[in-house]
Amino acid sequence: MKFRSFLSILILISAVSCSSKPVKIPEGTWNYDLLVNGAQAGRAVFSNTSSDKYFITKSEMYLNMGSIENKSVQIVTETKDFKPVKLEVFNTVTNESGKGAQEINTTAVFKGNEVTLNTWDLKDKKIIIQKPFILDGNFFFNELLKINFKTGIIIKAHIYEPSVEIEKPILVLVESKGFEQINIRNKSMNLLHIKQRIEKLKSVDMYINEEGVIEKIVLKYLNSIFELERVE
Repeated sequence: MKFRSFLSILILISAVSCSSKPVKIPEGTWNYDLLVNGAQAGRAVFSNTSSDKYFITKSEMYLNMGSIENKSVQIVTETKDFKPVKLEVFNTVTNESGKGAQEINTTAVFKGNEVTLNTWDLKDKKIIIQKPFILDGNFFFNELLKINFKTGIIIKAHIYEPSVEIEKPILVLVESKGFEQINIRNKSMNLLHIKQRIEKLKSVDMYINEEGVIEKIVLKYLNSIFELERVE
């Protein structure tokens, strides 16, 4: 009887420890394999750092398409209370020889609701955004922390995304869907499922561990499935 009681307690402790929730915004650098329809197609590196005033979120993605490599780097700078400061996006396409590289770069600097935008066809364009907006940095994660990742809660906000619309922010909905058991590299993991839906564009499924670090991302687009799986 005592052994059965001990076993029950041990099972309960194990279940709780495998289902613990993040308690803070994670900081660090994480590496991922990029798969398209299950086949290796590139890699990615995500990082999140902070200073006294700012959060800086950086993503680097390298997609190989035959003899072509597409490198995309995005850097988001926001204040500690999630006000937009700067958005930088650098896209480079190169062939196997490394010659004839094409670059498409975008920067947006924010001062309140005023945006100064520079892209390949715009130079220091001033834009006034008429509604509250954020960048795709740490805002949503912080809101999920506030509600302890309660299942079924949907958080809404508008983000500024100049690749979609330069004068209007787009609506993004983030839903906490609770814990799910999924397999990553033949390893079963109990992870928090977060679903992000971007107005008129796409939805993304993210799976995070107890520290708030993304273990897997799944994006279904047209007839392809894009996945990012964390590399230990």
